[in-house]
Amino acid sequence: MMNGRCLLSILYMALLSGCHSDIAAIKQACIPVDRPASINPDYSGIILPSNIAPLNFIVKEPGTDYGIEISSTRGDPITIVAKKPSIRIPAKKWKTLLELNRGESLRISLYVRDKTGQWLCCKPIHDTISSESIDRYVTYRTLSFLYNVSRDLRVYERDLGSFTETQLINSNDFAWGCANCHTPKNNDPRTFVVQTRSEHFGSSMLLSVNGVISKIGSKLGYPAWHPGGKLIAFAVYKVQQCFHGAAKNFIDVYDNTSDIVIYDVEKEKAYAVPELFRKQTLETWPNWSPDGRCLYFCSGPILWTDFDKAPPDNFDKVKYSLMRIAYNQADDTWGAVDTLLSPARTGLSISQPRISPDGRLLLFCMHEYGGYPHTQKSSDLYMMDIATKKYWKLDINSDYSESWHGWSKDGRWLLFSSKRNGGLFTRTYFSYVDSNGKAHKPFIMPQQDPGFYDSFIKSYNYPEFATGPVPFTEKKILKTIRSPATIEVPLPATPVTPHLKQNPYIQ
Repeated sequence: MMNGRCLLSILYMALLSGCHSDIAAIKQACIPVDRPASINPDYSGIILPSNIAPLNFIVKEPGTDYGIEISSTRGDPITIVAKKPSIRIPAKKWKTLLELNRGESLRISLYVRDKTGQWLCCKPIHDTISSESIDRYVTYRTLSFLYNVSRDLRVYERDLGSFTETQLINSNDFAWGCANCHTPKNNDPRTFVVQTRSEHFGSSMLLSVNGVISKIGSKLGYPAWHPGGKLIAFAVYKVQQCFHGAAKNFIDVYDNTSDIVIYDVEKEKAYAVPELFRKQTLETWPNWSPDGRCLYFCSGPILWTDFDKAPPDNFDKVKYSLMRIAYNQADDTWGAVDTLLSPARTGLSISQPRISPDGRLLLFCMHEYGGYPHTQKSSDLYMMDIATKKYWKLDINSDYSESWHGWSKDGRWLLFSSKRNGGLFTRTYFSYVDSNGKAHKPFIMPQQDPGFYDSFIKSYNYPEFATGPVPFTEKKILKTIRSPATIEVPLPATPVTPHLKQNPYIQ
């Protein structure tokens, strides 16, 4: 008859060989491996928000069984034993562990059993749980990477504290339509603009102010809210695309003409500022300083005379400068234009300036030419200290395009779009920014299915932070798009609106 010690030994060995082995037994039996395990997405060495959804991942190590232990200074560790390398972390336990350990290290230990039955323990992955939360919501557009037609463009809202994604707009619902540039004011979800275009319902702007939505009947472009909420600066342009069969960039996007106009929300009127409205230059990408005293924008020369030619001559030689113009809100007057950074100094073209909420730092793109960084492999993110005008290339760049960036309300988190991992599909990434302006290793927006990005064949476009959910249902937004009740706002005469022949601002 088997004695008690022998029985315990057999049970222990069975525990080690079974697929439901516990982590304590695995730890005792494992052989150390002198390297961290490879996981996808790569969530190693990052600073993560304490309110982020679980960072589910796939273990990229060959094996028959997998053990995971996620731990920190306080609270019970999270343990997972699985037959497959796809690891989904329990949401409630994850949330509790992160909340208990703000500012502490997060340790992810991985154990893999090989084909011989031996458990291997890799070096643990070390992350840091930030003391600062991230803005809870992000809005973005999804579209095909070959976006030569306006079809199936969708605007979504994602809750970063969970995996809940809510559709706000589907262009299929308004007949060959387009939706773009969902832009909240100061990350406030109740006050925003979003542009729509449709064969049946025309070009319009949906304007929400403090949760009251209306439809503006004007063709406007990239918006920037004045922090006071009274004004919105818009780029108005004639944008064109050029597709290449064989080239460094398979698509080029360029503005044939481009100006900036100001929309007065209270007066429901658009007007021009002469310095932002010049015939021989392209003005675009407006962005206000947080105190509302300056409007930043990009400006480049027009190097062609034939505006009907597509693409025009020398379109790939246009380089934009970073500009700034003073604004006095008290008497609604504008100052002189100041050049902060020019291609003569950098050799590159500048686009998409975004100012940090404290007004200290300016985040922008630089690339070989033109004004659209998301189409250029050369596009990288740079930071400027506005007081000193010193700028530097961020460490978070990849070998592919970086673009469409923005700040969280507290200025501690960046979001941006990147084509890293192949150069085709744009994904949304987040990066922690410390008090010195250093952007730390980025991480991709987490998904419930760890393998989501391996099969998702659309790109994320124009992501924006928000502190709460949009207060409208998809049905309400669609009703507004389809509504004949439109506030008509004529645009001032610009090179973009050539049917208005008399333009006192064309020089």
